[in-house]
Amino acid sequence: MGPSFFQDGTLKGYNISGEFTGPANQRVSYDTGVAISAAGGYAFNKYLGVDFETGYIWAQFNSIQNYQVNDSSIGNVPLLVNATLSLPIPHTNIVPYIGGGVGGAISELDAHHLTEPVSGNFAEGSESDAVFAYQAFAGVRFMLGSHVSLGVGYKYFATGDPTFDYPPSPDLDISFKGVRTHSVLFTLQCNF
Repeated sequence: MGPSFFQDGTLKGYNISGEFTGPANQRVSYDTGVAISAAGGYAFNKYLGVDFETGYIWAQFNSIQNYQVNDSSIGNVPLLVNATLSLPIPHTNIVPYIGGGVGGAISELDAHHLTEPVSGNFAEGSESDAVFAYQAFAGVRFMLGSHVSLGVGYKYFATGDPTFDYPPSPDLDISFKGVRTHSVLFTLQCNF
């Protein structure tokens, strides 16, 4: 787990069926968020392993141009298959690694009166969308024994473009360009 820094993004559209379209392609900025992940997998040898990873990457909106965010937030549950290449340094307990993953994510918008102020239209509650996702990561582990290590790493995570459909009366669709995050993670790994 560790801090996650979301790149500035874009609110692509804020559309109420047949009645109103809010300002499109508006700049989105985020507060510093958090990333938590867990993975389980198989090491073919001391160099190559594969795993399945999930977790949660979350941040509150700092601002959305021409909108009122009111403590609204966005989160992603990654569902990724990763491959990791480890390169143990001989005669040390240091193991640098690099890898990547691909799969999907469940994106969730938690709207707290997310408002387009000209019309007064707003979204309230949580909605989700399934999107494509991928990541790349690198770091270093320090072996505490033959089966346990502590480490620190960097992870770049990205998703496809989610659209969040809020309930009728009226229908409201809010779409974003996919999130891009940079996370610094502190890790614990156990091998069995």
